[in-house]
Amino acid sequence: MITLLSGLVFFTLYQIRYSYTRSSHFVDNWTFLYEARALAVTAVNLALKDPSILRLNSPLPYYISNRKYRVYVSAEEAKISLPLINADILKNLLLNLGMSENKAKEISENVMSFLGRGTSYQEGPSPHGDISSITELFYVKGMDRETYKELQKYLTPVATLTNINYAPEPVLLALGLTDSEVKSVKEQIKMSGYINPEWFQNLLGPSRSYIALRFLYVPNPMYYHVKVVKYEPFYDEMDFIVTSYGEVLDAWQN
Repeated sequence: MITLLSGLVFFTLYQIRYSYTRSSHFVDNWTFLYEARALAVTAVNLALKDPSILRLNSPLPYYISNRKYRVYVSAEEAKISLPLINADILKNLLLNLGMSENKAKEISENVMSFLGRGTSYQEGPSPHGDISSITELFYVKGMDRETYKELQKYLTPVATLTNINYAPEPVLLALGLTDSEVKSVKEQIKMSGYINPEWFQNLLGPSRSYIALRFLYVPNPMYYHVKVVKYEPFYDEMDFIVTSYGEVLDAWQN
């Protein structure tokens, strides 16, 4: 009888502890989702006041009660827009990221087919069309996690031209610039802070002036990428695409 009672007590205590732990983590997760969204909008507001924040590699620290956060904010416009991309630009990007010719061709064709934009072997209309979240790239045929992680850095679901003032080298090369032109752009940004469209047109010359139409030149982007990382008391992270007026267009947990 004593053994039976001991077993019942142990089982009851275990169930109470399990229910409390589950409930605690549930509440903590909802708290994180709420706070992460608020921090993402706050970070964008700071970047609007001081665009130099967008060039920092270090995070912005935030503390809410016993919860510690690191927030990274960058220009989402620095990426290549999936609604505006073509197979050649995407293939160039993949090649610049070190992918083999055959694999780059295969992935670029599969992405374009996924978007419903004209590959030779596509049968019927695409069920997807332009995507609303970058995570939808997971559904592309042949896409693996490593490739997705790389493309996530350089592609955006937002329909926007690429902001040349913040674009990384692989993006500039994919959009048609040469190595020497990329170097000149980077040096000009260091000297002047931002690229002047007329200066850029002169750099390209008349025969390649069409490339300038692929870029934006504004110092304050309209779209931002924010990564919110909570590292205490429990680790969690979430990514956001936020507009300059505080609207969250996309959000996903890693």
